[in-house]
Amino acid sequence: MKLELLRKLEGLQTIPDVAKALNIKESTARNVITKLKKQQHATRWGGPKIYKITLTKQLPRKPGMYDIINKHSKHMKLAEPYDHQVHGEYGPEEALAQAITTNSFRVHLASMCLFNHITNWKKLYRLTKKHWPKIGALYDVTRKYMRTRNMPKRYRKLSGKTRTSLIKGYGTPEYKDIADKWNCDIPFGEKDITSRHL
Repeated sequence: MKLELLRKLEGLQTIPDVAKALNIKESTARNVITKLKKQQHATRWGGPKIYKITLTKQLPRKPGMYDIINKHSKHMKLAEPYDHQVHGEYGPEEALAQAITTNSFRVHLASMCLFNHITNWKKLYRLTKKHWPKIGALYDVTRKYMRTRNMPKRYRKLSGKTRTSLIKGYGTPEYKDIADKWNCDIPFGEKDITSRHL
């Protein structure tokens, strides 16, 4: 019976839709939705009166990279190109580590706000050891425009041996001193940052 019920209701539904599909009253439809929510087959979707009903159980969603960046970025929000699901511990360090590997101007600019929420630099270094010059360059640019937590001195000395770029194929229009210090090209300028963050 339960499987048949889920097949009938699978997809996005409102309480009146459920009542019509099952030929029951709306108050009974509300009870059906409540029962499905307890069994993890229904979750709210988009609004307070729309429910997503699935055949498989829906595990509670933990915030991913886009959620964490959007939470901490006051002026620049990112639209999620996909539903970024994470498992286990995931905080600003993990979000910044993942953001630095993207090849996106918007993600890099929006992730600048995360430097004020980094509490474990050792963990961030461990996660981004290969990309540390990118982290260092983005950190120094961020410090010019917004408040950040201080990076420990031992991590400030670890620049890359070979030239890299935050975004492949782009040079440094500004911030030559920072680019040379970290051996990493920074493809955006002051206008890009101030128009989005200040």
